[in-house]
Amino acid sequence: MPKPHHLQIVKSSLRDGGMFTADALAAQMECSERTVRRCMDHLRDVEKWPIEAGKSGYFLRESSMAETRITSPQEVAALAMAYEALRVLGGSELGVQIRAELAKVCRHSDDLGEIKWEDLSKVIQQRRPVGEVSLNHAIQGKLALAILQQHLVEIRYRKLEDDHTFSRRVFPQRLICRDACWYLIAWDVKAEDQRTYALPRISQVTVRPKPKGFVIPKFDDRYQHAFGIWTPYESDGPLHEVCVELAGYWARIARERCWHPSQRLEKLGPDRVHVHFRLCELLEVKSWVLSLGNAATVLAPEALRELVREEADEIKRNYEP
Repeated sequence: MPKPHHLQIVKSSLRDGGMFTADALAAQMECSERTVRRCMDHLRDVEKWPIEAGKSGYFLRESSMAETRITSPQEVAALAMAYEALRVLGGSELGVQIRAELAKVCRHSDDLGEIKWEDLSKVIQQRRPVGEVSLNHAIQGKLALAILQQHLVEIRYRKLEDDHTFSRRVFPQRLICRDACWYLIAWDVKAEDQRTYALPRISQVTVRPKPKGFVIPKFDDRYQHAFGIWTPYESDGPLHEVCVELAGYWARIARERCWHPSQRLEKLGPDRVHVHFRLCELLEVKSWVLSLGNAATVLAPEALRELVREEADEIKRNYEP
């Protein structure tokens, strides 16, 4: 086997691109051309590097899926997640083709040993998330394609409180998953503003031509400071410093969960923590606090304490004889 430091130099040279002759690499490595050729043979035959040798020297061609190998635990985890994600495609032609290519990765990866692609079904079994039961993946796919191709679309949509649908011409910008449900963030042409649409309530997506003079709107991430999806942040609006004390079971769970990007955890003991958020709204975080029962106590702001107190009083009245 070639010396490790020789192999490292050859690998670095190949990764940089271009072509290299044996004599040029030999001069760089201060070794013989024979040593260079041994390094190339080892990388090609043992480590399966896609190395080609032409009149102008050695070069690294683009590897095919069949030559790809699993080299880290993170890649094993990614492959298992890919197996689970492909369930959505079912027996479609694309699904079959992708599975066949990924099966090649398994066959050519020494780290997996005798493990086959089909064996990955034993690793991950995601529970169907609440809220996604009625999700139409064809609708989701059409919207994803419209976002990538920057198409204007007409959607048939139904409000939560209504049974009938109506049309909206929108410019799709993002698909966001919140609280186990998918939402479309889009620029509403008529309202000339950004709007949110729940995917389970979109029944049809049709590509439409852009109006004359239509300027593609810039995506404004108004939900970066929102706890949920229905209260977007206005650029000139205030941000609330929220502090909730969690006790017992939920204090321990908090060490493993991130409920919001701004979350900061203050550990007070094995069964007591303070969770801090910076939020633009309080109504949706109120629902989260109530879902934790008496394990959660709002410390700040006072407006959130009042919202929780009022809701708790209403709940209590519902159970009065």
